[in-house]
Amino acid sequence: MINAMAEGLARSGEATGVSSGFDRDWMIHAVESMLRQAFPTLIIVGAGASIYFNDACRALLPLSAVQGGVFAEMAPSLSTQLAATVANAWGGDAGTADDIKIHIDRPEGAREVWVTAAVTPIARNGKVHAVLCVLRDVTEERSLRARLLTAESTLDSLARLAPLLLWRLDSRGVIRWMNERCRTYLGADLRQARTDGWMDWLHPAERDRIIADWGRALTLARPFESRHRLRSADGAYRWFTVQTLPQFDAEGDLSEWHSAALEVLDGDTAGPERRLLWTVDVADWTRRFLNIDTQITWPGDRPSVVAWNDQLAAVLDEDRPAFRAALETLMTGRSAEAAYRVRGKSGSLLSVEDTAFPLIEADGTISRFVGESRIRTQASRAVLFVDPARRGCQVCRALELDEIRVDVTGALDQTLRTHTGVQTIVYCSDSTVVDILRATEVVGRELPHIPLVILGDPMATPREIIALHNAGVADLLSYADCDDANVAAIVASCKLTSQNNDLILPSRPTKQVLTRLSRREQEILELAVEGGTSKTIGRALGISPRTVDYHRGKALDKLGLKTVSQASDLFTPAPVRLQRRY
Repeated sequence: MINAMAEGLARSGEATGVSSGFDRDWMIHAVESMLRQAFPTLIIVGAGASIYFNDACRALLPLSAVQGGVFAEMAPSLSTQLAATVANAWGGDAGTADDIKIHIDRPEGAREVWVTAAVTPIARNGKVHAVLCVLRDVTEERSLRARLLTAESTLDSLARLAPLLLWRLDSRGVIRWMNERCRTYLGADLRQARTDGWMDWLHPAERDRIIADWGRALTLARPFESRHRLRSADGAYRWFTVQTLPQFDAEGDLSEWHSAALEVLDGDTAGPERRLLWTVDVADWTRRFLNIDTQITWPGDRPSVVAWNDQLAAVLDEDRPAFRAALETLMTGRSAEAAYRVRGKSGSLLSVEDTAFPLIEADGTISRFVGESRIRTQASRAVLFVDPARRGCQVCRALELDEIRVDVTGALDQTLRTHTGVQTIVYCSDSTVVDILRATEVVGRELPHIPLVILGDPMATPREIIALHNAGVADLLSYADCDDANVAAIVASCKLTSQNNDLILPSRPTKQVLTRLSRREQEILELAVEGGTSKTIGRALGISPRTVDYHRGKALDKLGLKTVSQASDLFTPAPVRLQRRY
C-alpha cells in the first residue's frame, strides 16, 4: 500500500504541488505506523482525492475499492459525509466528524455501521500534501448509549409511579437524590435535605434509636431495616417500613446507599383498584363499559353492558340514596360523584367510586353521560363457627347481619381443614380449661395459622387464662356479653392473619429502653407479649380493659413501636418465641 501511494504521488506531479526532486520518504514513514494500527485508517492524496487505506478500513469500503482510487467514486456516501471536514483539513484545520452512517453490502448480508472520523492534515513547510482520516466504529457504543437512555427513562418513570419514598445517600449518609413522591410527602427539596439532613423527619420518640441503629449500619456497611414514623409536610407522622442497602464499587469500597420507605396501612382489607370507563344513554339508562375488566364479576348478563335495573338492584340498600342523588345531579346538567357498594354475580362485595359528566348538545339537551368507576373488591370475611351444643346461635346470626360469611360445624376434628378462606375459628366451649386446651390442640394441628376465639366463661385463675393464650387462644369471649361486642372482637381477630409481626427487624430496640417505662407499663406490655388481651390482662391485674389499653399504648409510644409483636425481643427468649403460633 505504501509503494502504491508513492507511485500515486509521483504521478500526481504538479497536481500535488510537489517537485520531482522532493523527498517523499518523510511522509511515507510518518504515516506508515498509523496505517498499520487497529483503527480503520485512510489517506486522501492530491487534488484528485485518491485514497489509500489499511486492511481494517477495507471492511468499511465497497468490495470494488482499490488503492489509489478516487474517493468520491469508491465510497460516495462516506466521502459526502466527510466532505466538509476534509475541505477544512486541506485548509490546514484538523477536525472530527461524528454520526457517520455507513451501509456495508456484502454477499453474506448487509449491515449498517456508525463511525466517527478524526481528520488531520499532513503538511510540510506550511503546505498540506495529504489528509489522514482515522475512523472509529461506534455502533456498539451508540447502541449501549440508547439502551442506557431507555433504562434511565424507565427507572425515572418507575420512581414516579412506585408507591414508595425513594432516596439515595452517599457513603457518608448524606442525601443526594429523592424521587418526586418523597419530596412531596416530606415537603423538602434536595437542597433542604442536604442542608438540614433527615433526622428532623423522625418522630422524637424514635429518633435516638434510629440514629444509633443507622450509625451501626453505616459504620459496618451493612443493610439497615426499620419500622418507624416519618413526618409529612403537614406535620403529621405516619408509619413506614424503611430498608436501606449499601452499594459497593468494583474495588469493594462503599460508594453509596439506596433506601426505600413503604407506608404501613392498617385495617385496609380492600383489593387492588381497577378503573372502568363507561357511557350511559339517556334513552334507556344502560351502562356500557369501554374497557371492561373480565376479572371483575360485575352484575349483569353481559360483561360490557349493565341494564339500569340490574345496576340498581346490585347496589346495597343503605347506599341507594347516594346512588340516586348522584343520578339526579347528573340530570340537572352538572357533574357528580358517588361512592357506593354493589354485590357482584359471584356474591363478592365491590366498593365503587363513580365520577360522571353529562354531554350537553347545542340545544341544551343531555345526550348521554360519560364517567369512570374506581372499583375495589372488598376482601370477604369468613368465620368458622364450631358449636357442638348450639349455644352460639345468636352470635352466629349477628355475624351474618354484619356481612360476614359463617360456616357452622358441630365437630372439632379433621373436617376443619376442608373449610377454605376462613380467617377466624370461633369455638363455643363448655367453659372448662381442659375443653379449651383440647380445642387449641386440634386447631393448632389442623389449621395452625388461623386465630382461635373461645366463646365461653372458663372458671380459671389469671395465670391459667394467660396460659390459654400462650397455648394459642386469640381471645376469650363471654356468653353474657352483648352480641355486638362479641362480633367486634371476632372481626378484630380476622385481621390477625394479615398482620406481619416482623420479628427479625435489626432495628429492634434493646432491653435498656425498658427503663423509659413505668413498672405498670412494663408489666402490662410483658403480659401482652405473652398473648394476653386487654380483657384477660385486666382480669389478671384487677384493672379495667380501658386502663390496660391506655398503659399499653403509652408503653408502645415511648418505645417507638406500633404493635405488641415488635416488643417480643424485650421479654421473650428467641427459642421460645419461635415456637409461638402468632
